[in-house]
Amino acid sequence: MPRVTDAHRQARRDQIAQAALRVLKRNGVSDTSLAQIADECGLSIGAIYVNFENKADLARFIATRLFAWRIEELDGLAEGGAVRTPAELMRPLLASMFDENRPPLPVILQFWSKALVDPELHAVLAEQVDALRGSLERALRPWADGCSAGEGAALASRVAQTCLIMAQGFLANRSLFGWMSAEQYLDAVLAAFGPAPLGVSAKG
Repeated sequence: MPRVTDAHRQARRDQIAQAALRVLKRNGVSDTSLAQIADECGLSIGAIYVNFENKADLARFIATRLFAWRIEELDGLAEGGAVRTPAELMRPLLASMFDENRPPLPVILQFWSKALVDPELHAVLAEQVDALRGSLERALRPWADGCSAGEGAALASRVAQTCLIMAQGFLANRSLFGWMSAEQYLDAVLAAFGPAPLGVSAKG
């Protein structure tokens, strides 16, 4: 029997994970079974178990993929070394949350909820979010260096954390209530917390 290569095994695991995301979007985390995922990707249950120990193992694998594309995107921006403000970085990131080829927002929200009671899943998500924070911090560094001489690293770190907190709040609201688009949200943030218009004092 031909030896299964690492590349083939990785491709099969990715195929199963993508099928799982589609089922999770339709049914939710609690009502998704491995049998449904197997049907979705046209594989047998046995093939699922060859690649994953159980549903929890599959969930942890999916968690490592939730933010990978955002990390790659930010790393690409950081490599260019261009000066981009927090708003300039946040607009495309928030808007891309609605890309049909990305993990659905409700699924991400459900993973966060499950992580509250699943220490292993929490550890995986924490690692991914920390990697995302690091990528955002690097992309912000040229801007931060220009704003704060000698304190650019600290400023980039604080602003990266703040941007992620904002993004999490936006994601949760968008999934539950859908009040604003990404553009509307950032425009409102800038209006609420940006510099006061000419003729308007800081005290209003």
